[in-house]
Amino acid sequence: MLHLAERSAAVPSPVATLLLEQEQPTADVAADILRMDAHLRDVEQRAAGRAAADSAEYARLRRLLVSLGKTWFARVRRAEVRAEIETARLAYLNASRIHAEVVELKRLLRSFVIAMAPDEGLLAEAAAGWARSPDVPPGVAVFEDVSYFLADSRRDAAPDGLAGTIGGEVYGDLWRRENDDPIEMPLARAGCWSVGHIGRTGEIYAVRRCGDQAREVWLLGRNVSAARAHAVLTPLLTRMQEPNSLILVAHDVLAASHERPGDRS
Repeated sequence: MLHLAERSAAVPSPVATLLLEQEQPTADVAADILRMDAHLRDVEQRAAGRAAADSAEYARLRRLLVSLGKTWFARVRRAEVRAEIETARLAYLNASRIHAEVVELKRLLRSFVIAMAPDEGLLAEAAAGWARSPDVPPGVAVFEDVSYFLADSRRDAAPDGLAGTIGGEVYGDLWRRENDDPIEMPLARAGCWSVGHIGRTGEIYAVRRCGDQAREVWLLGRNVSAARAHAVLTPLLTRMQEPNSLILVAHDVLAASHERPGDRS
């Protein structure tokens, strides 16, 4: 049973088992849940990578089997390759099973926290963020790399700036998005996206600065004045630590972009 303020709820059995099996469970249930979620994300990513590698190996062996000739040696080799194909198939199925099980455990954990509807603290942050999809929202233009975004010479470039190579006023550089957040130190609740406004073009953008990943850029809004950007983005800074806070920014900027002047009063 998990007690939260004046509410309590039975913890789903798989989630309870996970929490009890942690190497160093603490009296802080919220912190334990965030650590467990980070662990599940880590296993999910590794299982997805393993499944992708096994799938590629299975496909390679199938192509090899087709390419073998009809000589005596080829017949012997075909028998060997068929055995290798079966091994690769079983490995892929096992990795896919593990991945699916971990995804389901993560869903159970997050659904339980969201259903508890915490009002404050770490779990309130987590519940708000986990309810958002990390997918690119409709209306957001995506550039695969900063260099493509800066191909328009009207955009400011600042090679040494916090946003990588994009100039302008920066509104936070720790915005979060699922699968981009560092898995280490989950209690830091920090992401690796920077959000900013370019005065010359009136654009609000977000740029990913996550280790060796491509510096993808999202164009969130156009024709936004500096004052309007400040009014929209500044209040959101207090929610930067929420999971998928980048999606929150994107939705609010898109909504502001469609407002008529009279809507702001």
